Amino acid sequence: MESAARKRKTLVSQNNKPVTKRTFTLPAKPATFTLLQTVKKPLKKFSSDLLNLPEIPAVDAFERGYEVESILDMVQNIYKEQFLLIKFKDLYEPELVPLELALERVPHLLSAFYQEYVQAWQKLEQQQKDVSH
Repeated sequence: MESAARKRKTLVSQNNKPVTKRTFTLPAKPATFTLLQTVKKPLKKFSSDLLNLPEIPAVDAFERGYEVESILDMVQNIYKEQFLLIKFKDLYEPELVPLELALERVPHLLSAFYQEYVQAWQKLEQQQKDVSH
């Protein structure tokens, strides 16, 4: 009985010619990112997207030693708990901070923020009335 000869499979290129040597090419190098490309969008006051709010951190930025840059917005969850969206110095993303904690840590900033907040809501209500009439 004759032994069956194994045929070695040959590689075939796109134009159906046999390839004798395997070649490996590295994928194109991705473009390097600059600081401008990593910045998502500027932060605006009173415009938080309630569906994309950050999680409440286990250790808040106050405990980590960061200082408040500005208070961006005030939000309330379905359990009627109130939070402030606060931008801290040297942190890119703002954090949600319970209102009670902010009252303890930065009460001097809350009065100015609240005045701005009320003015912004009054302006928004006036714009809605103007559009509806």
